[in-house]
Amino acid sequence: MKTKTFNLLLAGMLVLTAFASPASAQTTIRIVASNGDRTATQTAISKLLSSWVYRGVGGTADSGTPSTLSVATGSNFGAWNGTYNASPVIIKVSYSGALAGIAAVAGAIDQRFVATDGTGSGGVNNPLTSSNPADYEVAKADFGFSTNFQSTSPFHGLFQGNTYSQLVEEIVGITPLGFYASPGFPGSPSSSNPSFVPNITTQLARQLYTQGAVSLALFTGDWATDKNKMVYALGRNTDAGQRYGAHTEIGLGTTTQVRQWFPAVSGTTTGAGNIVYGGVASSHELWPVAQQPGTFAVPLASGGYSSGALVAQNLTVTLDVNAYKSQYFDADTNQNLFLYPNATAGYYIGYVTPGDAANRILGGNGVVPAASRGVALSFNGVANTTANVKNGSYTAWVYNRILKPQSGLSGNKLTFANALRDQIKDVDAPSGGGLFDDATVFVRRLTDGGAVVPK
Repeated sequence: MKTKTFNLLLAGMLVLTAFASPASAQTTIRIVASNGDRTATQTAISKLLSSWVYRGVGGTADSGTPSTLSVATGSNFGAWNGTYNASPVIIKVSYSGALAGIAAVAGAIDQRFVATDGTGSGGVNNPLTSSNPADYEVAKADFGFSTNFQSTSPFHGLFQGNTYSQLVEEIVGITPLGFYASPGFPGSPSSSNPSFVPNITTQLARQLYTQGAVSLALFTGDWATDKNKMVYALGRNTDAGQRYGAHTEIGLGTTTQVRQWFPAVSGTTTGAGNIVYGGVASSHELWPVAQQPGTFAVPLASGGYSSGALVAQNLTVTLDVNAYKSQYFDADTNQNLFLYPNATAGYYIGYVTPGDAANRILGGNGVVPAASRGVALSFNGVANTTANVKNGSYTAWVYNRILKPQSGLSGNKLTFANALRDQIKDVDAPSGGGLFDDATVFVRRLTDGGAVVPK
């Protein structure tokens, strides 16, 4: 009798445990995504979770002070701690690039995420660049987001010894790409020619990124004044969907080697929202091999920044004489020489999304003062506006899409992934300058940089 009673009690406890576990077990969800998806995704996560806290590179935020959401939308790496579907969840995010997102999910490749569970105090270091194992955890992504088609990337089938599975790709929005120039470029507030409309063409962009530097006169047509003013190219690393989107848009494809610069900047200021701006580039060099973050090793000059925020930051600097003349050390003569000894001024041009440009380059929230603000360029004579993207006249844009494995994503993770997809697609796609891909968009494209055609 005692044995029978004990067995009944044990069975009852197991049943209670089975019913209790789903509500009490904490789920950890890991997401790898592009910078272009960051603002909309972070905004959507904050709405799906209740009583959340976020801790990431750049600071902390919590649902009790919603104004601090800007910390999360400006943070490339971090962790959310909150409740979803009445269950506790930790959501670790790594906005390390569109190509990184594709590779992580399609290849089930280990990624670095922040070590924190979203709570605690003190700074959080970049998990990709930190050499301290306490700063990161190594795990596989559950799903991701990308601003590139998987077919554009090399991550399908067998590539470099790893097999990449076909992903489920679902469009959640559209992100425009814009070209921007640093302070003093004609058309900016400090320009002596305020009537000039700053513009970059497909041909000029292709020339800039393959040569690395061109004369400002090619932009202005004023050879008498601008012949000896130089324009230098800034850009993203090989994990970035923005790089592939920009390069395919201007006809370079995904494998052309480019020449991008790595400035040495001093005197920057950190303002509200962890926005870094200003300063002076005392020198620069073609992007060094030792400074290239990303999945692929690339030759000298073809590397780039790991985030759009870093590109934007460097589009608020001014160039001093050693930078705009492009000083370098000549080992044969054992002295410093200039690549452009007759240069009288210089500027940087780079590409970012409106989410990074609006506040970090153009000073939309008042943090960046007028003297440090860059200038937006039109593309092929067309301004980067919502209306022009929708009607097809502005073509520099990419799709945002959620990436899910064909199998293996289940339970609360799958439920959350689908809820996040719908929250972005139906509500938060415009966060950070994005667009809904709805009936008001009259065009579409079938590949990155491909023809923009009627729907």
